Amino acid sequence: MLSNYLKIALRNFWKHKLFSFINIFGLSAGMMVCLLALVLVKDAFDYDKFHPYPNRTYRVLTDVTMKDGGKEVVATSPLPLGAVLESQYGFVEKTARIYYGLSNEVTTDAKSFSVNGAFADGSFFDLFGFRFISGQPAVAPRTVVISDRTAERFFGAASPLGKVLTLKNQGMFTITGVLDTKTNKSHLKFDLLASMATVSALEQSQKLSPQLNSWRSHWDASSYTYVLLREDTPRRALDGALASLSKLGTQALGPQTDQTYSLRSQVLSSLSPAREQLSKSTWEPTWGSVLGPASLALVILLLAGFNYVNLTIARSLSRAREVGVRKVAGAQRKQIVGQFLTESVMLAIFALGLAYIFKATLSPIRRMTEGIEFDPTLWAYFLGFALLTGILAGIAPARILSSYQPANVLRGRFGESLFRGMGLRKGLMVVQFVVSLVFMVFVTVMYQQFRHMATASYGFDRDNSLNIPVSPQNYRPVADKMSQLADVERVGATLQPLGFHARYLKVSPDQFQNYIPTDAHFTDANYVLNMDLKLIAGRNLPLSVSDSAGRFVLINEKAVTALRFKSPQEAVGQLLWLSDSSEVQVAGVLQDFNYQNLARPLNPLLLQYRPDEFHYLNVKVNPRRKAAVVAELEKAWQELYPREPFTYEWTDEALYNHHLHLDDLSVIGLLVAIALSIACLGLLGMVSYTTEMRTKEVGIRKVMGATVAQIVLLLSSGFVRLLLIAGVIALPLGYLAGELFLHEFAHRITLGVLGPLACFVVMLLVGGLTVGWLTFRAANEDPAKSLRTE
Repeated sequence: MLSNYLKIALRNFWKHKLFSFINIFGLSAGMMVCLLALVLVKDAFDYDKFHPYPNRTYRVLTDVTMKDGGKEVVATSPLPLGAVLESQYGFVEKTARIYYGLSNEVTTDAKSFSVNGAFADGSFFDLFGFRFISGQPAVAPRTVVISDRTAERFFGAASPLGKVLTLKNQGMFTITGVLDTKTNKSHLKFDLLASMATVSALEQSQKLSPQLNSWRSHWDASSYTYVLLREDTPRRALDGALASLSKLGTQALGPQTDQTYSLRSQVLSSLSPAREQLSKSTWEPTWGSVLGPASLALVILLLAGFNYVNLTIARSLSRAREVGVRKVAGAQRKQIVGQFLTESVMLAIFALGLAYIFKATLSPIRRMTEGIEFDPTLWAYFLGFALLTGILAGIAPARILSSYQPANVLRGRFGESLFRGMGLRKGLMVVQFVVSLVFMVFVTVMYQQFRHMATASYGFDRDNSLNIPVSPQNYRPVADKMSQLADVERVGATLQPLGFHARYLKVSPDQFQNYIPTDAHFTDANYVLNMDLKLIAGRNLPLSVSDSAGRFVLINEKAVTALRFKSPQEAVGQLLWLSDSSEVQVAGVLQDFNYQNLARPLNPLLLQYRPDEFHYLNVKVNPRRKAAVVAELEKAWQELYPREPFTYEWTDEALYNHHLHLDDLSVIGLLVAIALSIACLGLLGMVSYTTEMRTKEVGIRKVMGATVAQIVLLLSSGFVRLLLIAGVIALPLGYLAGELFLHEFAHRITLGVLGPLACFVVMLLVGGLTVGWLTFRAANEDPAKSLRTE
């Protein structure tokens, strides 16, 4: 019987090629987004499945209550906690701590790298299943293990075992092992893991702030505690111990503390996706990041499902007699339902194949799934999802078509039943276009805001200069070498290019009292000149490279106001005290400019010469020789560092590429195109249904003298009204969504009406062409053929 169902389904697909294509394309577009959501959901649940004891390993969280009543949940916990748990509670088999206090700048073989490093107990390698590619755990002081990615980055194909890494301000560490971090996904990310035995010595030498014995380190540091319980130990035993230790920790903070806290456990196997928002969280996906794409995918698939129902019912006139004949021949209703469900499931499977092709070929979707393994389990999910989609999409048409009475069908009295639910289907079509138009308006607002951020005047010169990544150790020889080139006007140095982010400092105008929060950039005098920053009082930073140059700073007008100077001129020469206990003098005052992302407000700013923080050279070049100067710079670089690749980015291009968010816009734009195409396919089904029902009416009107234009207007006016209704509903919703989005930005565009109206015109044009094409074709049919239609 199933083989007969399949044959009949294939014949119907071939007979009605257009409807079959529309159904498959619509379902595949919706299923593609759902496949992406399934991949992301499965990926979120795949985190931390490779550890040896996921069901009896727990992470300790801290619920903090501030003195003013504010509450915050942090993923960190106090560093002394692990030792107390292991020594005083027999049901605790082991504890492991990971403390992200390792320096983030490493030098090896004259190379300098930024890294993500942490200290870890030796027991960390027992609780977690990271596989050693080579070597052994870092247990002795000043030893470190590195990730496989870091090994490739630092040493290429050479063995790193026994090699020495120099960490900024923390000295030398010997590599004892290489960990596999590529194979499995974990909520913990690191490039280096140094022995926790090193922390005590670093704290004593003041190369690391004292946290090891602090019951406040959950707040002042990024320290995480993991507990392995003995077998058959209930979780409530650990929770009871944590309740007692919460009181001990709060007491250790002293009577003047600004907070109290309580500790609680979180089992490792359910860490991802995260079920609550945690401060100082690790790298596990959250439920929000999973449910967002999943919800959007289901909405789009629901729109595609509406299309299938509409198109199937629109085609039901041609299938009604088939149903009547089969029932007269003895077919039961469940057999007819089975036939139609088989067709819908086959369509869904074809759509699954097309959806996978879309996913593999459309670059925005392909980029989102890079690095995710498509194992047999995921393919089983895909197939099960396709079967479920086919059944859910086909159940309503199958029940409707199988309900026809043979006598009525064969007498031609089945048309009235098809009009039932017409209002609902029109309403669903309006919903489709409302969703599409809201998406379009929102994406248009996003694009306008991001383009504003990418092209706006930040108040500094973004033209004719390029940024070259360097390390504080090698910036000076590179700067000297490049400044000798004929097409180079000036070479400056900075912590990071302007227009992105800034460092945070606190500044006091009265000897370490009344600190003012201040943003900071570390630059030299040439960088100020390259960026053409405007001095309104005083002078630039000294051109000298001596240590004394660091005593002078530049501030902006906002800082003048915040530090309560009466005027920029009064601020010049004043002494300021920084939160790192250094004393500086104001050399000059700069006109306010946007030194960071336009999403952030303009704050007080301080510029200081700190060569140990320089990570970029900014090279100002002859604008007429931009193409040639890059080759000259690369040659100069290779003379100094022949084994290091030369990398650079033009200042203007960096701002444009970073702030335009092309990847995000391309994904969202693709979803808008999918939603609009699905809505137009639904409209196509409704128009097809209506014109098929009114074939004889069209023939009679043409015989009576009606023109093609009059018939097109008659058939299309109702659908145009539906598009107008969708616009009336969607435009205010889209405008509101755009305004809510813009409120996230300190410097934003003014949302006018032209953008939303342009979106509505596009929707009306696309929908109108869809309606016009079908109605024009119906209006041009030969009346003789129309009147012979049964």
